[in-house]
Amino acid sequence: MLQRRTLMIPSRPMQVPPLELHMAAGVATLVRFEAPLRPEVPEAMREGGLVAFVHMGEGAWVFVPSRDLTADEQVMFTFVIEAGTQPLRFVLVTRRDVADVEVRVARAPVSADEDGAQLVARSLLDAPDAHATLALPQEVVKYNSRDSRGRVDSVLWMGRRFFATMSVRSRKKGAPPWKLVQARLRATLADGVLLEWPAQLLSGAAGPRHQRHIVTGLLPEGASRLELALDGEDSPGPFRPLLQQEEPPRP
Repeated sequence: MLQRRTLMIPSRPMQVPPLELHMAAGVATLVRFEAPLRPEVPEAMREGGLVAFVHMGEGAWVFVPSRDLTADEQVMFTFVIEAGTQPLRFVLVTRRDVADVEVRVARAPVSADEDGAQLVARSLLDAPDAHATLALPQEVVKYNSRDSRGRVDSVLWMGRRFFATMSVRSRKKGAPPWKLVQARLRATLADGVLLEWPAQLLSGAAGPRHQRHIVTGLLPEGASRLELALDGEDSPGPFRPLLQQEEPPRP
């Protein structure tokens, strides 16, 4: 399936996994950086190789791989997008089911209610049984790894703003829980474009085997099918549906 996506830049791009671009042999992928972002041509791409690229000017590039990448094969490169900021890392991969034909890269807009949302999230995180007061007191999605098990316990909606209570527990006695460094959201916009952006993540104190987190985000107007991905330091997680119903409940 050919898809169009919009990727929002994380606030700490060097501390989280690189942004993925889905490549396929014979498919040209246009990557466009929104103004005022005007990244330079990355050094790693100047000499060409497995992936041919053309600089289109005005913050746009076209990438065309000579062949599909294998499951263990990745092509990484870094853009310097603005002076004085951390470089932005990308990784080119091949997925069997999807390929990008157009990817827009932009800075995440700052919501006017971010400070208030953080206060609510902190209150939920500090409450001993926060999930008991939420709108959906049920387990809605699971995340499993070899050493830890994570789950979203429940979700509270306030209009288009949501707060998801999560817990991560180690499978091995004496081993600390898996380190969560980023939560990403994905929604389908009305025009069919997939919007992906980093959520606000607040983490509680890590216990010997257990840690709680609050993830909060704002669902864009007209968007549907909200999904959540949990990322480790070098291991981006898969997207999973966050809700069981089509539309979030209204307050």
